[in-house]
Amino acid sequence: MLKFKSSKILLDGETVAEQLRGARQAKKIKLEDAAKKLNISYKYLRALEQGEYDKLPAGVYGKNFLREYAFFLGFSQQEYDELAQDFAAEKSIGHSPERKELFSKQRVKRRYFFETPKFLKSLVIVFIIFVCFVYLGFKLNKAISQPLLIVYSPMENFITEKHFVEVSGKTESESRITINGEQVLSNTTGEFSKTVNLKNGINTIVIISQKKYGRDKIITRQIMVKGE
Repeated sequence: MLKFKSSKILLDGETVAEQLRGARQAKKIKLEDAAKKLNISYKYLRALEQGEYDKLPAGVYGKNFLREYAFFLGFSQQEYDELAQDFAAEKSIGHSPERKELFSKQRVKRRYFFETPKFLKSLVIVFIIFVCFVYLGFKLNKAISQPLLIVYSPMENFITEKHFVEVSGKTESESRITINGEQVLSNTTGEFSKTVNLKNGINTIVIISQKKYGRDKIITRQIMVKGE
């Protein structure tokens, strides 16, 4: 007894969807079973059989699904190549410029609706990071820069007949103050004061403010004491 091998006869004018649906029905395969065996979502196979290509995922995924489904249904490589060409042609015809524009607008609106909170969240995170960097930069600059040092008295090139002078001023509260090498205590606001003995002639007073990691701030005063 001769065995006849059945072959798929494609009618001219059949769409890709009709060819796929006809091949599946000829093999008496349920669409749900095909989806399970191929591990492809039922809705994507249904979209291929209904010609609803806009429901397929973007990019090459739709064509890949078509390829796997066609080979599963027994299409040869040559038949698949022709099917792929028809698929591309039908997609281009089915997506007219007006339809594309409408679909794009709807997609943009939906994307804007769903992604705006993400954008705002990202913007807030970037802003917080920026503020943190600015704050850390400010703190670092303050730590390594010269401290504030203001000398209220004596004035520059001060002339006096007294053999002592009151040296006072202000610096940063965390700074260490020395006058002519001797440490002077400051109050909580950084103000300091010390009486310095003088001798006849020119006296040099060196006031230094020091921070732990920063550079020293030095102010020098020269005082002339007139002898009797």
